Amino acid sequence: MSDVGVLVGGHLVWVVQLLMIAERTLGGLVHPGKIEEMDEELTRVIEDFDRAVNVEALRLVKKTSKQTLFSNRQ
Repeated sequence: MSDVGVLVGGHLVWVVQLLMIAERTLGGLVHPGKIEEMDEELTRVIEDFDRAVNVEALRLVKKTSKQTLFSNRQ
C-alpha cells in the first residue's frame, strides 16, 4: 500500500474506534452491523484510491522516462 493509503488507513482505524465508542456511549443507538458495513466500505474506497495513486505514479514515471530519453539524444 502506498504512503497515502497507509495515512488514510490510519484515519480509518481512528474513525472505526470513534464509532465503537459512540455506540457504547449511546447505549446501542448505533448498530454494530452498520459500523462493520461502513468499515468494509471505507476499506474498499481506500484500496481503490491506492490503486489510482499507483496508476498515476506509473504514468508519471513513463512520461518522465520518455522526456529523459529524448533529452539525452540531443
